Amino acid sequence: MRFFSINSPLLKQFDRWATPALVVVAVAVFVGETVWPLRQRTRPRTERWPRNVGVSVPSLVGLRLGLLPAMVGLTQVAARRRWGLHRLGWPEPVRVLAELLILDYVAYSWHRLLHAPLLWRFHRVHHTDLDMDLSTGWRFHAGEMLASIPYRGGVPMLLGVRPGVLLAYEAVFEACTAFHHSNTRLPLAVERPLASWMITPRAHGIHHSVVHRETQSNFGVVLSLWDRLHRTLRLNVPQQEVEIGVPAYPDAAAQTVRHLFTMPIEPLQPWTRYDGTVPARALPPAPLDELAG
Repeated sequence: MRFFSINSPLLKQFDRWATPALVVVAVAVFVGETVWPLRQRTRPRTERWPRNVGVSVPSLVGLRLGLLPAMVGLTQVAARRRWGLHRLGWPEPVRVLAELLILDYVAYSWHRLLHAPLLWRFHRVHHTDLDMDLSTGWRFHAGEMLASIPYRGGVPMLLGVRPGVLLAYEAVFEACTAFHHSNTRLPLAVERPLASWMITPRAHGIHHSVVHRETQSNFGVVLSLWDRLHRTLRLNVPQQEVEIGVPAYPDAAAQTVRHLFTMPIEPLQPWTRYDGTVPARALPPAPLDELAG
């Protein structure tokens, strides 16, 4: 068996069933955010989408030819050597649940690491988008994708997650990324119960706020459980008060594809606007875990 094979049977299966499913999700999200927008757009799609898609192409190549083969290969090593969960003999439903929780916690903790200075160099490419919609969910630097291999592949390997479960979770991961980056206005009667257990568009919109305290919240990808446990959940900010972006990068014209590709080598900027002011917001009176409109 070739290690890190880009054409392994599992990856071919993933291409066959996950790719069409994710295309359907993307179309549904696009329609939803077009017909029922959550936040008023500040920049036109015709300006942002070519840039976001341009950044996403090498990132998606890095995902399919780098991250996914590496994660599958590493978890296959764990299976052969019977590491972690492979030794425990748990009933299948219990084991699958444990594997999915491990993978979702890995995603949460990796996202928190991306906000540390070294990895923020790459992740700020994603956050500097001045609006937020489906295309923001694709706007990741290829360097961020490749940098995630040791963590997102290594931790599941050491804990004995099976490669098939990992790829199934990855499909859910990608679908949820599209969903919670969307600018879709769900009825509060629907989104409030959803937000009690998963990351929703309103929740993730707060994570993309120019207010630093809000950006340091709602790190989850699928479940909001980890944000609740680590006290990083914040749902009580009304969406019409959320300004999307990073305060040091307000210039839409400067956000060319070329600039976004080279952004990781630029010096880190303080969390201030050009005039030196720091975006802030008084704490809303509602509890942190109460989803605002």
